[in-house]
Amino acid sequence: MNTLTETVSETKHHIPFETIASEKLTPVRKSAIDTFNNIGFPTSKDEDWKYLDLSPIKNTPFNHRAAACTNLTASEIEKYKIAGTDAVTLVFVNGVYCAELSTPHKADTFSIEFIETDNALQWFGKLAATEHQPFIALNTAFHHEGLFIHIKKGMEVKQTIHLLHLNDARQEAVAAHPRNLVVAENNSKVQIIATYHSLNHFPSLTNSVIEFFVGENAFVEYDVKQDENEKALQINQVYAQQKRNSVFDISTVTIGGKLVRNNLHIELAEPGCTAHLNGLTVAGENQTVDNHTLVDHASPNCESFQLYKNILDDDAHGVFNGKIFVRQDAQKTNAFQSSKNVLLSDNAVMNAKPQLEIYADDVKCSHGATTGQLDEEALFYFRSRGIGKKDALALLNYAFAGDVIEKINNDAMKADLLKQLAQKLRTDIEFEV
Repeated sequence: MNTLTETVSETKHHIPFETIASEKLTPVRKSAIDTFNNIGFPTSKDEDWKYLDLSPIKNTPFNHRAAACTNLTASEIEKYKIAGTDAVTLVFVNGVYCAELSTPHKADTFSIEFIETDNALQWFGKLAATEHQPFIALNTAFHHEGLFIHIKKGMEVKQTIHLLHLNDARQEAVAAHPRNLVVAENNSKVQIIATYHSLNHFPSLTNSVIEFFVGENAFVEYDVKQDENEKALQINQVYAQQKRNSVFDISTVTIGGKLVRNNLHIELAEPGCTAHLNGLTVAGENQTVDNHTLVDHASPNCESFQLYKNILDDDAHGVFNGKIFVRQDAQKTNAFQSSKNVLLSDNAVMNAKPQLEIYADDVKCSHGATTGQLDEEALFYFRSRGIGKKDALALLNYAFAGDVIEKINNDAMKADLLKQLAQKLRTDIEFEV
């Protein structure tokens, strides 16, 4: 088992821990190091990680404190701004916020400050605990200059907030640990988009953690695009806690990355909450994408809906492990979970494990999983009308994937995703919003 000290000592430019820890968070960071050293990386013997080969992460001497914001220009990152011209774009390079590359913002509806302020510390780590979670422990130890985004009570943020993450591993193997925190006060509304990209000559690791606190009657939409390259590894961890009558919607679209693991934990903490979890993976070559979800129905009269779809080609490997957990007091729960998967290759593999754990007796819960190939009759229909096989397959996959993309309430992002979907499906057809 590699300890954190051993892992960091293998990096090319080790910066002593004491020089990177903020004064206020030093005890938290030290505790996170101890936690990691005690539990180490997950192995195939851990049920939640048994389908993932983590050796590329364990065996690569990543620099956990690589320089940020110095080697990129505004023009170089322009192509990654896919949230629309009106969006407030906050740029992170190697996990560090870069003000000089970001959109200047002054708004009465929300505030932004560093995560290591007193205001943020009252929320920090309350959902994403380090206990038994090695990657959260790593993030807690090494995050630097993340942001606290505070949506004010009763306010609607008209502009989309875009968290643009870039991992720059052109000079060496880099591990980035983005850490952000969002608090949406009562009766507020906001859409936040996060996109992940990488510039690699060497392997990279993006180990991201974000916590959402969704106040009473608040509405938060969080849309994620993962588009790192073939040398990139990503562990993405999203935690959300909802108060009475709030709504939290998340859509995660994974297109790029050698290995991607998404952990999503939603707590419906008070009555009347609604959560929508949507996921789309389009993977080929030897990509591995693993989605784990846990929706904790802790109060009565709450609803949750999960829809995850995978399109897998070549030697791609998809995993869906989703759990609906209904506590004893959570009567009148309505929860639905679906995993639908299309295999375009005989070598593609999908492991789906939807789960229900219910301790209340007045609930409506269902789950299901389907895995197979595209409808041969539908394919024949297209071919009989003069459409080539490649384009016919692309159209059928577009129809399969479209309902997930359609749930994203940002036309610029949807257009970008449809363009990349066409590229991934190797077609010249221009899909439209």
